[in-house]
Amino acid sequence: MAAVKRKGLDGIAVTEHYTNYYGHKVKEIVDTHLDGKVVVVPGQELARMLLGSEPGVIHVVELYLPDDLIFRFIAHPGHPYIKDLSQYIDEGIHGIELKNPLHDRDGLTEEQIKELAKKHNLILLTNSDAHRLEDIGTYYNEIEIEELCARARKG
Repeated sequence: MAAVKRKGLDGIAVTEHYTNYYGHKVKEIVDTHLDGKVVVVPGQELARMLLGSEPGVIHVVELYLPDDLIFRFIAHPGHPYIKDLSQYIDEGIHGIELKNPLHDRDGLTEEQIKELAKKHNLILLTNSDAHRLEDIGTYYNEIEIEELCARARKG
C-alpha cells in the first residue's frame, strides 16, 4: 500500500479479469494488517457478450461496495470496437471510462465517450489500469464511495 500512499491516494479498486478473488484478498489484508488506512474496493472485469445485429464484446468492471451494492462501468469503451455502444448501455451500467493509459487511443474518442455519459447519465472515470506498482495513480478519480453506492442503488 506504500505505492498507493506515495501517489497521494486514499484508496484503490483492485480488479482482475474474470475473478474477484484478488480484490477481496487485498482488502482483507489491508483491513486486517493496516487498520484499513487505505480504502480497497474489490472488483472484477467481465466480458459481456453482445448478440444481435452487431455481435461483439464489451468489458464491464464490477466494483463490490458496502451493503452488497455493485457499481458497474464500461472499461476502455470502443476496445474492442463496437459501432453503436449506446444500445448496450442499460440501467445496470453506472459509469464509463474516459481515460485509461493502456487504451487512450483505442476505439472511441473522448468526445464520443462524453456524449454517451451525458445521454445515459454515467459517471466519467479516469483509471490507471495499473499492471505494475509504478503505474498506480497514473490516472485516478476523486469520488466518494457514497456517490458510487448512490448510483448503484438506482440501477
